[in-house]
Amino acid sequence: MFWEQIQRHYNAGSAHEFLLHFNVQDLLYDDVYGYLPALDYLMEQLNVLGCDLVVGYNTSQGIIWPNIGRRRNMQKMLKLIPASQEAPETERPRINANLAIDKLHEDPFINVDPEPSEDLQRQLNNLLQQSRAKVGLVINSLEHLAPNDPSLSSGGHYDLQRFFSRIQNWASDLEVRRRRHIILLLTQNTFDVHPSLTVNPEIPVIEIPFPDYAQRRHFIDHLHAISDDDSQLRKTLGDDSDREVLAHETIGLNLFGIHDVIRQAESTAQKAGGEPLVRYRRESIRTFSHGIIELGDSQRNSSADGWYVMWTIRDIAEGMKNQDLRRVPRGVLFLGPPGTSKIYAAQLLAGEANMTFVQLRYASQVGEVTININENGNSYERNLNAAISFIRGISPAVVFIDEIEQAPPHTSMHPEERQPFPQSLVNAISDASLHGRVIWVGASHRPDLMPQIFRQYGIFDTKFVMLPPIAEGRMEILRIFCQGQTEDDINFRALVGGSETDGLTWRDLFLIVQRANNIARHNRRDRLTEADLRQALEDFIPAYSPEMQLFMGLLALREANSRRMIPEALLPAYQEFVDGNRIDKTGINRRLMELGDQLGLNT
Repeated sequence: MFWEQIQRHYNAGSAHEFLLHFNVQDLLYDDVYGYLPALDYLMEQLNVLGCDLVVGYNTSQGIIWPNIGRRRNMQKMLKLIPASQEAPETERPRINANLAIDKLHEDPFINVDPEPSEDLQRQLNNLLQQSRAKVGLVINSLEHLAPNDPSLSSGGHYDLQRFFSRIQNWASDLEVRRRRHIILLLTQNTFDVHPSLTVNPEIPVIEIPFPDYAQRRHFIDHLHAISDDDSQLRKTLGDDSDREVLAHETIGLNLFGIHDVIRQAESTAQKAGGEPLVRYRRESIRTFSHGIIELGDSQRNSSADGWYVMWTIRDIAEGMKNQDLRRVPRGVLFLGPPGTSKIYAAQLLAGEANMTFVQLRYASQVGEVTININENGNSYERNLNAAISFIRGISPAVVFIDEIEQAPPHTSMHPEERQPFPQSLVNAISDASLHGRVIWVGASHRPDLMPQIFRQYGIFDTKFVMLPPIAEGRMEILRIFCQGQTEDDINFRALVGGSETDGLTWRDLFLIVQRANNIARHNRRDRLTEADLRQALEDFIPAYSPEMQLFMGLLALREANSRRMIPEALLPAYQEFVDGNRIDKTGINRRLMELGDQLGLNT
C-alpha cells in the first residue's frame, strides 16, 4: 500500500516531502469514512499521522480547507453511502479540530489569490517555519507549479520559479523535518513535472496504483452491502460469484471507472459486465493512454497443441502459476517474415499464462491528437510515461510491441532521421522489479534493424523463429480456416501441397479463404467450393518477393538460440542451413549478403 511507504519514511525521519503520482484522482478507502476522493483521503491520513493543521492547495482553487460536510454530500451524490447515513462516531480526532490553537484558522490565507503569488508563498513558508502546530500540506496538480519546462530554470516565470525553489528547499530543510511537518506533492504524470523534483533523493517518488483485485472486490462488495435487498443495484451486481467475476474483469479500471460501469448497468436494468464492460474497458484504456495502449484479446486454443511454440509457452505459463520466475522470461522475441502469426503466438502466451494482453503503439501509429501541456514537442514521451504506469497497474500483463524496428520515432524536423528508443520504455523494459509481472513481447521481420535494448543480455533471451509453413502445415491451416464454410470435400493437398505454394503464410491463407468466400457470395452461394479456393489462390499475389521473404526468414534464423524454438520441419530454402541442432550462421551470413545485393539492400 502506497501510504505505508510514506509512513515508513516519515516515522523513520528519512523524508518529509513526497511526490505522489499516477492514480491521484481516484477513490481511496478510509477505515472510518469509507471511500473518499484522493485529496480528501490524503488529508484524512495526515490527520491520522497527528497533524494539527491539514490544508491543501492548487492554482485553480487556492487554499483548500477540509470540509467533512461537503465530503459526505459528495459520497451521497455518488451513492457511496446511504442517503440517510449520518457521520460515523469515531475516536479518531476530527480533522483540524485544534485550529483554535493560536487561531491558526485566522491566518490570512483566506484572502490570498489562488495564483502562486509571492504573498501566498510567504504565508505557506511561514506556516512551515512555525513550531506551534504540526502541519500537513497537500499540493495538488504540481505540474502547474513546477512544469517540465526548461524556461523554469532560466528566470522566465518569476513566481513559478520562486515557488519551484521553495518546494525544493522544503525537502532539504531539516528544521521542517524536525518540526514533523509533512508535504505531499500530487501529479498524474511525472513527465509533466520538472525533472529536478523526480530525481531529488530527498523527495521519494511514490505511485498511487490502480486498484488490485482485492481492492476492486472490496469496492464492489461495498456497493452491494449498502444497497437495499430488492433494489436494482443488487440485481445488477448479482450473487457472490457474479461479483467475483466482475472484480476480475474490471482490471485496468480505477474505482471511479468501476463505479461508472455499475451505475450504467443499473440504469439499464442489466447485470454489470459482459460486452458493455469490455467496450468501456477498452475505450477507457485507450483514452487514459491517449491511444498508446490498446487492450487486446488473449487466446486459448487446444488446436494449437501441436504447434512448436506451445511447449515453451506452456512452460512459461506454468512458471507464472507457480511463481517460479526462473521459467518466466522478462522478454520474448517473435522473429520472422510478416504473416507468420507472431501476434497470435503472443495472445496465446497471455491466454495460457492468464495475463492481460495489451499492444503498445508508436508515435507514428497514434493518429489521435495527444495532450501536450508544455508544448515542447514530446507529447508521445509524455503519454508513454503514463502508459507505462498503467501497464504496472494492470499487471500481470503481456505487452506486445509489433515491428520493433519501427519503435524509435522519426524527428519532426528531419523525418529521415531516427530518434533514440524512448528512454521511459528502455527504463521499464530494464526494470527487474517487473519480472513476473510484465512480459515484454517484441515482434520483428527485420531484426537486423531492431534497437539495442532488444539485444540486452538477460531480457530478450527467449527467441522464437517464425517461418512460413511447409506443405502439411499449409494444408492444416487452410483446413482450419475453411471449417464450417465448405459444401463438399476439399482436396487441400492439391491446392497448397505443392512447391509452387511454398512461402504462403498464415495471413496469406486467411486472405485467400476470405476472397474465396467473396467469390461464393458473388455467385449467390453461402458456402465456398474448391473451385472458389483455387480461383482465389491463382489470383493471389504475395506481399513480398520470394527473395525478400527468404531474406527476412534467414535474418530470423540467424538470431536463433534454441532449436526447440525453430519449426521442426523447414522449407527447402532453409533446410541447408540447419543440421540437427546446429545452425550454419556463417552460411546464413553469406546467403544474406547475396540476397542483400540482389535486393539492393547492401548500400
